This record gives sequence, C-alpha cells and structure tokens, in this order.
Amino acid sequence: MRLAAKTGWTMPEGLDIGVLGPVEVAGPGGRVDLRGRGQRTLIARLATQPGTTMSQDALVKALWPQTPPPTAVKTLHSHMARLRQQLRQAGVVDAIATRDPGYVLLAKPDKIDAIRFESLAVAGRNALAMGKNELSSGLLRAALTLWRGEPLTDCRPGEWSRAVAVRLGEIRLAASEDLISARLALGEHVTAVGELESLVTQHPFRERLWELLILALYRSGRQGDALAAFHRARATLVDELGIEPSRQLRQLEVAVLAADPTLDLSAAATMPVAGRSQHRVPVPLTRLVDRAADISRTRWLLDQRRLVTLTGPGGCGKTRLAIAVASGYETDEVGFVDLTSLTDPTLVPRSVADAFRLPEHAGNGVLDTVVDHFRDRTTLLVLDNCEHLVRACAQLVRVLLSVCPGLRVLATSREPLHVPGESVYTLRPLPTPDPDATYSFDDLASYDAVQLFVDRAQEAGAHIEKDRATAQALATICASLDGLPLAIELAAARTAALPVSRIAEHLRDQFLALCSGGHGARPQHRALHATIKWSYDLLTPDEQALFRNLAVFARGFELPAVEALWPHDNAVDLLGRLVEKSLVTKEIDTARYRLLDTIRHFAAEQLTHEERAQARRLHAEYHLKLAEQAERQLFGAGTAPWLERLAAEHENLRAAVTWTLAQPDPTLALRLTSALIGYCRLRGHHRDCRDWLTAALEHGGQAPATLRAKAFAGAAAVTLLQCDYDPAVLLAEQSLILYESDGDQRGLASVRLLLGSICREQGDYPRALDYHQSALRNFQHLDDEHGIAHALQLSAFTAWLQGDLDAAERWAYESLQRSRKLGDAESTSSALRHLAAVAHYRGDNTLAYRLLLEARAISERIGCQEGIAWALNLLGLVHRATGSTEAEPLLERSLAGHRELGDRWRTASVLEALAALACDRSAWTRAATLLNAAAEIRAALGVPVPPCECPLLRHTQAALSAAEISRPRECGG
Repeated sequence: MRLAAKTGWTMPEGLDIGVLGPVEVAGPGGRVDLRGRGQRTLIARLATQPGTTMSQDALVKALWPQTPPPTAVKTLHSHMARLRQQLRQAGVVDAIATRDPGYVLLAKPDKIDAIRFESLAVAGRNALAMGKNELSSGLLRAALTLWRGEPLTDCRPGEWSRAVAVRLGEIRLAASEDLISARLALGEHVTAVGELESLVTQHPFRERLWELLILALYRSGRQGDALAAFHRARATLVDELGIEPSRQLRQLEVAVLAADPTLDLSAAATMPVAGRSQHRVPVPLTRLVDRAADISRTRWLLDQRRLVTLTGPGGCGKTRLAIAVASGYETDEVGFVDLTSLTDPTLVPRSVADAFRLPEHAGNGVLDTVVDHFRDRTTLLVLDNCEHLVRACAQLVRVLLSVCPGLRVLATSREPLHVPGESVYTLRPLPTPDPDATYSFDDLASYDAVQLFVDRAQEAGAHIEKDRATAQALATICASLDGLPLAIELAAARTAALPVSRIAEHLRDQFLALCSGGHGARPQHRALHATIKWSYDLLTPDEQALFRNLAVFARGFELPAVEALWPHDNAVDLLGRLVEKSLVTKEIDTARYRLLDTIRHFAAEQLTHEERAQARRLHAEYHLKLAEQAERQLFGAGTAPWLERLAAEHENLRAAVTWTLAQPDPTLALRLTSALIGYCRLRGHHRDCRDWLTAALEHGGQAPATLRAKAFAGAAAVTLLQCDYDPAVLLAEQSLILYESDGDQRGLASVRLLLGSICREQGDYPRALDYHQSALRNFQHLDDEHGIAHALQLSAFTAWLQGDLDAAERWAYESLQRSRKLGDAESTSSALRHLAAVAHYRGDNTLAYRLLLEARAISERIGCQEGIAWALNLLGLVHRATGSTEAEPLLERSLAGHRELGDRWRTASVLEALAALACDRSAWTRAATLLNAAAEIRAALGVPVPPCECPLLRHTQAALSAAEISRPRECGG
C-alpha cells in the first residue's frame, strides 16, 4: 500500500469500516461489537482521515462537542483501550496506533466505504465526461449502493459529523445526477422521470435536477410536461429565493419550445458532455479522406511515447492528420498551436500560452507560466508546422516533458525535433495507381488519392465521367503528384475549367520539366511545387501579381485589405478568380480569405525585393488606418463589430507593428501601438500591448511629446491591469510630465484617472477619489462627455469598494445616464455593475441580479473579458447570498477569467468569495486553502482587502477558527 510505504506502518488485513449509515466495523473474525456512541464516534472520527494522526483535543471535542468533563483525556484513553481490545477479538491487530499528539487509524482507504464511494463517484463522473456512459453508469451504481442510510447518525452530534455528513450528502446527490445523466445518454429517459420527480421535490433549488427532468420528459415525448416542469422550477426559484432561473435552464426551455433536434438522444450522443474539459482544436472545412490507419497508429504511439513528431513533405497532410488525432484523443485538455506565421523563435512559448489562454504574471516568465499550467494536468499539446523553428520547439518540448509528467506532445514538421524519447512517424503520401496499367473507373475506387481528387472535384462543381479514359487520366494525375493531398486538391480545383485529360497532360509536362532540371528536392517536394507552379503559370499577369502580394498577410485577410494592397479597379474580380482556382481559400461564414501555408510560401518566393517592400508598406499603412479608425469607434455604438474586426486581424496587426518598429520614422510605431490600446485592454491582450508600447517608446525617443505621452499612458494602463503597480506609476508619471509640457488638459485628466485606479487597487481610497474627482472637474471644464462618464464610474467604483454606498450610487447612476446617451457600451456595463454592487451590499439581491444580467450581456456582446469576469464575480456573490447552487460555478468562471487576464488583485477577492462558499458547506480544508492562496497574492502585491469585502472575510475566518482550521491573517492585518 502507498500509505504503508510512506509511513512505515503495516496495514492490518481484513478491516472494513462503514460510515454510510450506522457505523459498522468488521474484521477477519467477524463484526466488531461497538458499545455505545462513544466508540462509534471515535472509530468514525478516525476513519475520516486514515493514516493521519489525530490529536487528543480533536478526539475529545468529537466525544464532548460542548464542554468536556475534567476526566475527558482519561476517559478517551479508556475508550481507546476497549476499542482496541474489541478489534483484536475480531482478528484485527494494531489497527489504532498511538502517535504523538494522539492516535492514528491504520486502515486501507479502500476498506472504508465513504472513501471507496467517493473514489467510485469521481471515476463515474470522469467516465461520463469522456462519453463512456455504460462504464459511468456501472461505476455510479456501485458507488450509490454503498449507502445503507444517513451517515454518522449514531455518533455523537458535533461540527465534524455535520460537516462530513453534508459533504458526503452533496457528493451523493451529484453522483445521483451523474447517474441519471448517464442513463439518459443510454436511452433510459422514461424510467428516469419518476426518480427525478422525487429528487426535485427533495431538492427544489437544484437546477441541474430540473434540467434533467425537463430533458427526460421531452425525450419521453412529453413536450408539454417538460415546459410545465420549467415553469414549476421558475416559480420555485422566484417565489422562494427571488431569483430567475440560470441562463442554461432558460436556454433549455427555449430549445424545448423550438423542438430543437439537438435535444434528441441521437444528436446528444455526438455532442460534448457537460463537464468535458477544453479541447481547442481547429475544425477542418472539408472531410478527411481515409487516413484511418495513420490516425490509429499515431494515437497508439502517443499512448506509448510522450513525444510523437509527424514528418513528411509539405502538402502530405500532416496538419489534417494531427487535427484528426487530437480531436478524438482522450485526455483532460488539448491545445493546438499553429506556428505557421511565427518568425521569432523566442515567441514559441508565448504562442503556447496564448493557445491555452494562460495569463502572464509580473515577475513570472512565459515559460514558467506554461510549465505551471501543464505540471499537474493531463494534456495533449499539438505544435503544428515546426520546421522553421525546430531548435526553439525542441528546447521548449525538452523542458516541458522533463517537468510535466502528464503532458504529451504531437508535433508536425518536415524534420524531427531530435528530442530524447521522440517517436517519429513519417506520413506517407496517399496510395496511387500505376499510371502505366489499364483501369476501369471502378478499379480506382480503392485508391485514396483518386477518391480525394473526385471528392474535391465534385465540391468544385465538376462532373467526372466514369469511363476508361477518365480513369487513365486520374491514374496519371495522382501518380504524377505522388499522392500528395494538397497537390491533388489544387489539381482537382482545375476541373471546373479544364477536363481531367487536359489536367493530366499539363501535370505530366510540368513534372518532367522539373525532374530534368536536376533539382535536389525529393520527388514529393517537386510534385507539390510543380502543381502550385503549374496553377500559378496558368494565371494572368494581374492574377499572378495579386497572388504574390497576398503572401504578406498573416493568418488571413479581408477584401478591403486586398483593395489597399492592389489599388486597381479589378481587385475584387482577381480575388474571386484566385478563389475559384483554389489558390485562395474563403473562410466559411466570414468575409475573410487566406492562403494555405505551402501556397503562401510559394507566393512569397515569387515576390521580388521591390514588390515585398511595397507590399509590406501598404499592408502596414492599411492596418494603421484600420486601427486608428477603430479607436475612434470603440467607445460608441459600434464597439462590438470593431472589436471583432480587430480580433480577426490580430496577427496582421502584430506583423504591422513589427514592420513599423523597423522603420526610421518613429511616429508610425507609436501611432499604431497607441491606437491599439483600447482594443487590447477590452479583449485582454495586455501582454502584447505592453510589449508593443515598450518597444515603440524605446524606438520613438525623438517623436512628438503628444504621441509619447499617449503611449506612456497606455503602457501604464496595461501594466496596471497586470497588477505591476510600481512600473505603472513610473509610466503614468512620464505621461503626466509630457502632457503638462504640452498643455494637454484632456491628456492630464486621463492620466489622473489612471493614477487614481492604481491608488484604488493599492487601498488608498481617499487619494484615488482625489485623482478621480480632479479628472472629473477637468473633463467638465472641457465639456468632454465621454471623460465625464468615465470619471464618474471610476469614482463610483472606488466609493463602493471603500463602503460609501450612497456616493457610489449617486455617481454610478449619473455615469449610467450619460453612458447610455453616448452609446458607450463599456461604461454602461461598468456603471450597471457598480449599481448592482451597491444593491448587493445593501441586501437588495433581486435588484442586483437584474442589473448584473444586463451588465454581463453587454460585456459578452462586445467581448470585454474584464467586464465578463467582474459580472460573474458579483453574480456569484448574489447567488451565495440567496443560497443558490449557481454561486460556485459562477465564481469559478470568474476566477478563470481573472486569471486568464493576469488580474491577481481580483483573483484574490474571488478566492476569498469561494472560501466563504466552502465554509457554507463546511468544506473547511478547501476554505483554508483558498483563503491562504488569496493571502499569498495580497502579500505579494502589497494590497489590502477592500473594506466592502472585509465582513465576508471575517465571517470566513471566524468559521475556520470555530472549526479549528488555521487561517491567514485577519482582514486589514
């Protein structure tokens, strides 16, 4: 046993302990006769922590929860002596050992029914999350059959027994919910209805049970009863708690009303299970032809080795295979990192962090952040297109695999990474027919290369004749292209304009020319190059020129960008023709286009030096204009669409910033990076923005003061959002000096708001309000409506954190009125949150809930990540105050959001709220852990608990103190 190995103690054989009902103990010699509540209490108390020494004080308190008698310790020893004697009579020797400062139960954890139950319940939930419904059902049934009655009812009542009983009861209820979920997935909806009706009667505020009941009724053909169940649930929540059902429950009602086919069992079988972890893998636009053996072999290799590299020539399908393997791989988390457009090897760790949406913490490098994330997780990391960054990828993989035991890496590259333990799987081209043999069309059905060609040709709208001549042409085409999927797809795209026989003739001529040219590339490389070159040679001169210029775009582009790059009347027509010929791909459901990686490399090779210089200049100028145009629209009615547009262009913006930093004119980089401050702040790209602004400021020492002042202020803002306060103050002061020298009153007011926000997070509320009110007066003098609204909402924010609810309400209400009139979505959402916070701290949670729903909806519409995380935080507090089970998932999501943003100040507050929630459930260890984590963050940042949050923290600390759990320093200490 692991426990015995750790302690050096021998585990007694044959000892079984049951606490899921009346306390029972049995040994090899039969059942132990436990005499009286005292003995049952002691053995049960020890069984809650087998292998752990429990102090005499804790055991005395279990026996006498109120006031122990003077002879308590002596009586405890007597109880223990008799208990040991009874255990020996049942054949169990040395089950209870004396260890300073008390006693320890030496029992195997799997011989205690409560521990065995919890283990089975967790395994059942994991199986359910992976879609293994039959296994889940079996595990959960086994777990629930261990219950013989209510736990610990024959022990002496006390805090410990109530806490254990509540915790086990919660796990039991969750296991019952999971079992019903598994049964519904197995089609047992009719028989589940009765059990669910009983459960919702016993637990009327448990929304998941209502969801399961509604789904079971709907699948049983009882749509009307399903809707009636929703209305019963809503009436219960509104009448008893004063809250509306969760969004998830409301969405289920809408789906039932619409008879949404995704509710049907057949559709549900293909949908992700609730609770399944994150799988961030791209969705291909076309179906994968065969490759079943390659998928199976790669997954087998991943199970055997922790690093598998798919190698092969460009265009052989490495990326598609990696996506197929990752999409069905059973693990906690999958992340896909596309390195195609990355040119700086130092940014490889950051690309991984971005793919997993990991925050950057000040003083903690990106690599450390990545390692910390993967260290205790079971994860599949896919690194796609490593060939141009082999050394950097190899270094990163070597580090990660050495310290993250649960990590597996699937890489695609034209060459191995040469990391110890690497398993290289070379992806072969698709099988092709012999071009010199004679075939009928049906003879070619077994060749995957031919099937791929026919599939893509039909997608292009071509009609393929099924005669012998066509069969011979197909054999020639696929053999000439060596079975390379990308080359076959390019050739198939030509069937819309050329017959198959002409395509075969062209390809044969091109391939022979390349082969006779003495090129050193492998045949597959030559075949792919020949296919792309042939397609390129068939273009008109204008088509070729535009195609070459499109190589400067990273990750895609929109039509206006093409028109900027090609300032001629025929840009739209030319782009359409390139799409028809499959050299440009149009993305589904968007107005964006892209070049496949191999095609983009070919296009870049065709660019002359002069063309490349001009194209990059036009590219940067277009994105500078776009950023400045968006900046003017971000805080008005057009916020959401402009944020979405900039988000789609993020990699192009990065490329444009890189180009501007290399130019002799420093104003270009300062203009572009400063224009992106609002976008980066709202969408949470704090790290990128800080890096860009820092580089632009280093480059722009001679730029105009106004530009540098704006950049310093922006850098201060994103540095504050990373909770890096001292550098934020220095940057803000630099901006202040420049604005003062320039006499820019609006700029001075904006920096005062920023300095006030820094003071607010550091707990200096009077000084923060001085800054905010000073800025407010400036903006009022300037008649700057946006500035006034912003200063008012920040003043309200500071006031409610400080506990001045009247002032907060007054300022927030005025800010809300002005923000609505301006159409400023972010300020409107912020003002609503502040009003909701005031309502919550006054005890009006119904009003708070209504305000927060609107605030959250606005933040979600514009994609403001900070606003979403804040709304979830406050909603969690509201739900906790009303006793709703929605509190924990809301706070957990808020925690994830703030962590993703790198906002440690708010992370600490959410951890404290979760600790309070854990105390509500008597989960003392979890509460103490959460509270200690929050205290460590506050100590590292040097920030206090906001006064409005101190009562909740004191309540939590008092509860932990009463439960004899060590806790961090007092609030405000």
